[in-house]
Amino acid sequence: MKYREFVSKFPKTVFTFQEASLVDRELSVAGLRLQLHRWVKRGDLMRIRRGVYAFTDKAAPWQEQIRMIYPPAYISCEAALAMHGIIPDAPFEQTLVTPRITRVFKTPWGRFVFRHIRSGLFTGYDPVTFLAEPEKAVLDYFYYHHARLHADPLFWQEARWQNLSRLRWRRGERYLALYRKPVIERLWRSLKEYAKTNQDY
Repeated sequence: MKYREFVSKFPKTVFTFQEASLVDRELSVAGLRLQLHRWVKRGDLMRIRRGVYAFTDKAAPWQEQIRMIYPPAYISCEAALAMHGIIPDAPFEQTLVTPRITRVFKTPWGRFVFRHIRSGLFTGYDPVTFLAEPEKAVLDYFYYHHARLHADPLFWQEARWQNLSRLRWRRGERYLALYRKPVIERLWRSLKEYAKTNQDY
């Protein structure tokens, strides 16, 4: 099958080897693997991970990317905080949370870091968009980075945390109870007090 014909049969940007085999039934398994390999070398496709490919000239919604690259997972930490407007700068890489082992993937859309979290903390995200709620993104960020954070108003100011009125503090405290880490609780309380004193509560 010619590449253009193959592309025309795929409405998706990311696909699996199994899906490709349903589109091109003429080739054997070995023949299809060779064909996909040639298209990867030519730059038409990118191999995301074993058995998963993406068209290099198509944009993919992040929901599709997450679903195909390394599910289950949701966007959290700096990436989610920037999307919610809590921090001003978007990160260079996307951080996602998963109950699976930590993995990193380089894709046509950027670098994705999937960080392991225990299953009891794998909650607090939209099941349609796979985006962490702002309170959960804050707590996940504290969970992974608490060693370099400070429970001090000056720290939050210098780090330019903003729009804290968007945080639902009561909901966040329900999530906070799941972590059972005093250092995360101290950071949460400090951020809450900072929000109050800066009239951003």
